[in-house]
Amino acid sequence: MDNNNKRNKENQSNKKKPKKYSFIFLGIVIIIYIILGSVNSNNTFEAIKYSINLFKTLIPVLSLVLVFMFLFNLIDEKKLKGVIEKSPHSIQYFIMTLLCTVSHGPIYAWYPLMKTFHGKGVSYGPIASFLYSRGIKLAMLPSLVAYFGLKYTIILTSNMIIFAIIMGLSVDLLIKDNKLEITK
Repeated sequence: MDNNNKRNKENQSNKKKPKKYSFIFLGIVIIIYIILGSVNSNNTFEAIKYSINLFKTLIPVLSLVLVFMFLFNLIDEKKLKGVIEKSPHSIQYFIMTLLCTVSHGPIYAWYPLMKTFHGKGVSYGPIASFLYSRGIKLAMLPSLVAYFGLKYTIILTSNMIIFAIIMGLSVDLLIKDNKLEITK
């Protein structure tokens, strides 16, 4: 009990520190701008204008990202699990690849769920597709489009999806042919 209380207090104190440091960082940046403004005001004002324009450009993109994140949190995980477990093997590659694009958090947090899927009959191929497609984030696609353009985003995302499925098929072929040993 005492250890849990100590950990909770440490976690709460750790959560307060970033706020304090962010204000210190903001203060340092403002002081640097003031110093640079007194030394070279033209360039400093150009930098401030550029920052404001960049902020104006990113506000709609970040708003869209927040909307995506909100919508992804509405997905019912139990129903999704049932769909994956009951779907045909060929469809599992696509479902797992698309599922990973909406996943959040660190990848190791998803390992237990992948183990559960494997225990319920999902082969290693769709799991490999899930892990390979980790780089695609639907919530971040608006930012990718804003920085690199729509054409680049479509090509990159399409290739990542295609190669995630190819990776999954390759893993299934290697394991079925017993060329790769998996320890349980």
